[in-house]
Amino acid sequence: MERKPGYTVEITPEAEGHYYEVLEYFYKHHSESSADRKSEELLGKVIALENNPLIGRVEENLKFLGRKHRYILYYYTQIKAIKIIYFVDEVSKVVFVTDFFPCESNESKISSR
Repeated sequence: MERKPGYTVEITPEAEGHYYEVLEYFYKHHSESSADRKSEELLGKVIALENNPLIGRVEENLKFLGRKHRYILYYYTQIKAIKIIYFVDEVSKVVFVTDFFPCESNESKISSR
C-alpha cells in the first residue's frame, strides 16, 4: 500500500523564476547530462519536503516576515550549493517554496528577493 505524503509542496511563481535561473546556469556551465541530473536532484529535494517539512534550518535573514522560513541545501558541486527556502502552513499542510538561492550570492539579498 502506498503511503500518502503528509504535506503538499507548492512552488511560488517567484521561486519558479529563480528555479529557471538556476537551470539556465546548470545548462550553461555543465554538460547536458550533468545539468539534467542536477535539475532532477534539486526537484527531488523539494519533493522530499512532503514527508519531512521541518527538516530545514531556520532562515535568519527572513525572520522579520514572521513565517518561520526554513531552508535546505542542495550541493551541486563539493563546495557550491543552492539554498531552497520555504515555509510551512501547518493549517493547510502546504509547504511553500519561495526561493532557490545560490549560496555564492550575497546573503543580504535574500530578504529583498
